[in-house]
Amino acid sequence: MPGHLKWRLFFAGLVALNPPVSAEQLVRHGPYEIHYTAIASTLIPAPVAAKHGLVRAENRVITNIAIRVSGKPVAAVITGTAENILNQRQPLDFHEVIEQEAVYYLAEQIINEKDLIRYTISIQPTGSEETYELAFQRQYN
Repeated sequence: MPGHLKWRLFFAGLVALNPPVSAEQLVRHGPYEIHYTAIASTLIPAPVAAKHGLVRAENRVITNIAIRVSGKPVAAVITGTAENILNQRQPLDFHEVIEQEAVYYLAEQIINEKDLIRYTISIQPTGSEETYELAFQRQYN
C-alpha cells in the first residue's frame, strides 16, 4: 500500500473511530457535517506524526476537525482555544492537511495529567458567510 494512502486511511480513521479511544463526535450545521476528535498524540504512529510535524508525547493531545457536505470534504478557516480548569487558555493553531479525498485540520495541545479541557472552536467553511461555533470538553486521565 503506498505511503500516502496509509496516512490518508489513518487520519480518516481518526474521524471514524468510536469512543472512548477517540471521543469522536459529529455535529450538523446547515448542510455541513463537522467531525471532531481529540486524542492522545501517542496513538498516532511515529511515521505519520513525523510527516505532519506532530509531537508524540504523554502530555500532548491532537485535535482533528473535518468538514463534509454531501459526503465530500470541505476546506475551512478554523480557529480555537483549549482551556483547562484553572482557566489557562491555549490558542489552537490548526494546520490544514489535504489528501486525495480528504481535508482535515490538526492542532496540538499540551495538557497536564488528569486535565479537563474545554474546547471552543470557530469554523468558517469555504464559500460560506457563516461561522459555526463548536464547544466541547474532554477529561484526560
